[in-house]
Amino acid sequence: MKDFANWLWGIPMLLYVVGGGLIMSARLGFLQFTKLRFILKNTIGKSFGQKTEEGKVSGWQAVTGALASTLGAGNIIGTAMAVGFGGPGGVFWMWMSGFFCSVVKYCETTMAMTYRKRNDRKQWEGGPQIYLTAGTGWKWISPLYAVLCIVCLFLAASAQIGSGVDNLVGLGTPRLATTVVLTALVGVVVIGGMKSLLKVTEKLVPFMSVLYMAGCIIVMLFNIDRLPEAFFSIFRYAFTGHAALGGFIGATVTQSIRWGVARGCYSNDAGTGVTTIVHAVSDVNHPIQQSMWAIFEVFFDTIVVCSMTCMVVLSSGVWTQKIDPAIMTATAFENALGSVGGLLVTVAVVLFTFTTACAQIEFTEAQFIALVGEKARGVARWGMLALILVGGMVGISTLISYVDFFAGIYTLVNLLGVYWCGSKIVALTKEYFSDTKRWETEMWKPWADMLSKEKGMGK
Repeated sequence: MKDFANWLWGIPMLLYVVGGGLIMSARLGFLQFTKLRFILKNTIGKSFGQKTEEGKVSGWQAVTGALASTLGAGNIIGTAMAVGFGGPGGVFWMWMSGFFCSVVKYCETTMAMTYRKRNDRKQWEGGPQIYLTAGTGWKWISPLYAVLCIVCLFLAASAQIGSGVDNLVGLGTPRLATTVVLTALVGVVVIGGMKSLLKVTEKLVPFMSVLYMAGCIIVMLFNIDRLPEAFFSIFRYAFTGHAALGGFIGATVTQSIRWGVARGCYSNDAGTGVTTIVHAVSDVNHPIQQSMWAIFEVFFDTIVVCSMTCMVVLSSGVWTQKIDPAIMTATAFENALGSVGGLLVTVAVVLFTFTTACAQIEFTEAQFIALVGEKARGVARWGMLALILVGGMVGISTLISYVDFFAGIYTLVNLLGVYWCGSKIVALTKEYFSDTKRWETEMWKPWADMLSKEKGMGK
């Protein structure tokens, strides 16, 4: 399984995810570049001071829920692995995956928004478990995705908790007690469902992001004289490869691609479709209004946060030392800031992995509901809480290869449906950008018809 995962997340996934993103980028006029100013202005630019109506979910709240999933151990530990196993060139391939994966996430979010529906409680629900069959007409594809996703998210959520526990155990806390406490805290958040999760992520995601990025900037300032060389080494070894010193795996070009693409995709979740589940609950007037948030999400996760981790690892020189890549970031912080640096990384990892595990439990429950109906609501949540205790006991290293394997398989399934519906995505994009001001007050017709019908039934 490990060998297959290594092969899959190399050239095959580069062609399938990044290559597919490149093709869709061309069909959409490379909007992640040509429309970037508009996208930032109408997403993060509008979020400051924005007030959300009671009972509704804003685009900003939805994206913090999505970022709760994408900002995880992959940004701190997994990204360092891309450098440790893939050399500096791995960062280049991570960036390439980020630029074109942003369009992949834009496409899958558009699908989720287009085919979302109202549940029995009149709340929006969407995601691959709905849009794959609705968009393609293939009855088998959504159930297949749901089964694969459940297996992967169990492993992924367990890996996240395992990573958080690993870091706290490093400070001297007992593993069993730490695992139980973290799992209990996750339970407090997820017991209230999606809206409970979003109330937490709206406050916690900005805080943990600023805390970690501030730490990275301080460490880079300590190593400022080596920053230029670290930056240029990314491009120097992207196509030639560079063997990491100290006995690590030889970083050939293939290894650079494998680790750069895998950690980039794993970090921002592009292609997996899971974060579209939380995007789909937002109250916007047109699908593309939320899809623009998906581009911001990948940009912030991969191009900003992951890049900071990479520059910390490269400029500090820890990637050349004979140490486990899983602790490279923490070592770089400790070298610059002493025990305070190690504590800061531990806090960041615990917060990142905590919010990710919370989000992934909600995503898993959505898959159970798609398979067996509303009776799975709540039961799946408690089942996942029980299962992630295992992850806390075994740690992240035992699980990471299995996560890569199943994430690769259900990414293949999800993108098959998304690419099949490419023409619909292009049409919706043209519709929105042909008259953006129209959609500030007017609701997209299929949603307006649905809500009108609901009001009529309530009379």
